[in-house]
Amino acid sequence: MKKLLFILNPYAGTRKASKALPDILAVFNRADFDVRVYVTAGPGDAVDAVETLAADMDLVVCSGGDGTFNETVTGLMKAGLMLPIGYIPAG
Repeated sequence: MKKLLFILNPYAGTRKASKALPDILAVFNRADFDVRVYVTAGPGDAVDAVETLAADMDLVVCSGGDGTFNETVTGLMKAGLMLPIGYIPAG
């Protein structure tokens, strides 16, 4: 089973991603991913989460606005990780 880190900004945009979270996770589960969800609470959270949690992952996906995407990429770069990244825009 592949491992996926899913970063969610629950306050982005109209909170579409939060409302669709069960459907989003179901898609990844059906694709044989073991999903770990991290919900951000403020600025810098996505950077810290990726730096701390992504080393064991096969894929990192984030959902939020451009700031969430930026922080996710920054976290990967700071951690020195070359992982595939996905983005579900919800900002």
